[in-house]
Amino acid sequence: MAVRSRRFALGLVVLALLGGAVPGSLAPAEACSRVFSSARANGQAMVVGRTMDLFINDNAALVLRSPGMTAGGLLGVNDANVRRWQVRYGSVGVLSLGKLVSDGLNERGLNANLLYLGGSRYEARKVDRPGLSNTRMVEFVLDNFATVEEALTGLRQVQVVSDKVMGREWGLHLSLADRSGDSAVVEFIDGRLVVHRGADTRVMTNEPPLDWQLRNLKRYKPFGGKLPLPGDIDPPSRFVRGSTYLSTLPKARSEDEAEANLYGVMKNISVPAGADDYSASTSALTADDTWVTLWTVIANLNAGSYSFQLANNPYPVWVEFAKVKWSPGGGMRVLAMQSPALTGDVTDQLNRAPVQP
Repeated sequence: MAVRSRRFALGLVVLALLGGAVPGSLAPAEACSRVFSSARANGQAMVVGRTMDLFINDNAALVLRSPGMTAGGLLGVNDANVRRWQVRYGSVGVLSLGKLVSDGLNERGLNANLLYLGGSRYEARKVDRPGLSNTRMVEFVLDNFATVEEALTGLRQVQVVSDKVMGREWGLHLSLADRSGDSAVVEFIDGRLVVHRGADTRVMTNEPPLDWQLRNLKRYKPFGGKLPLPGDIDPPSRFVRGSTYLSTLPKARSEDEAEANLYGVMKNISVPAGADDYSASTSALTADDTWVTLWTVIANLNAGSYSFQLANNPYPVWVEFAKVKWSPGGGMRVLAMQSPALTGDVTDQLNRAPVQP
């Protein structure tokens, strides 16, 4: 099936599974869910789905980063030895809060997702090692590396520093996937960089860390336990539902269907407008990231396509890498996504979007 019809098929699923609008909230927090459906499992393609849930509108924009542009630095803290680089691989992603790339896919098929993890603790700063802002981890790996293996090697050569955005620090963890099917989750626990890799990293939500989530998963019927599937919106429940629905997906008959099936999973772990976390008052777990879903992305690592849908816009947009016009040495091209008039293939609009200094 042609690329255009594949995006149209996904659009029909979006219309059927439309999410809600974006309210404000009191506590500063970010939440998200990420699910990786491999070609080995779905029979067609490496596809990653990701949602962004935030306490305010992040004013999401599509961003195109071309080879040769200068990148790096910190946003809100001072550091004597900051990692900077020139972009090696072009990428398309989501710019959040006008400051950081929170999600993206590069031209070599490496996908990266930045999610909130309450309780993250980064190691004490040692200025003899180049410092990398935790808010720039997506940019760093997509700009410089083609595979999960390369990205993990690169991350071990820098020290990730807790940076400030909007006057506060954010606990963040990172998920990675590539065209070979490799997948990893990178967390910062008790001052240590902790890497998980393999099949257990296909789903990621928020706190507690991945080790806890995997142990908790075994308490539920689909994974050998006794508990029924949870229906609330806290991170462990979203992790259980995402893992369950991913495990029950049928083989897809096309890449279109692989993307659409994964989109169905993402809508089942999204947070609709007005939702309350009814488990919080009775659970020993304190979760501060149960905010409404702002947008959803479906990235096809094989086809080089990146689909984006705002929760309050029933019409998805997408970018096809085969049509992207890189501007070597140029800055980031930024296409705002807040207009309900945007729909369909926006590759050419992104190619002509303004350059952000």
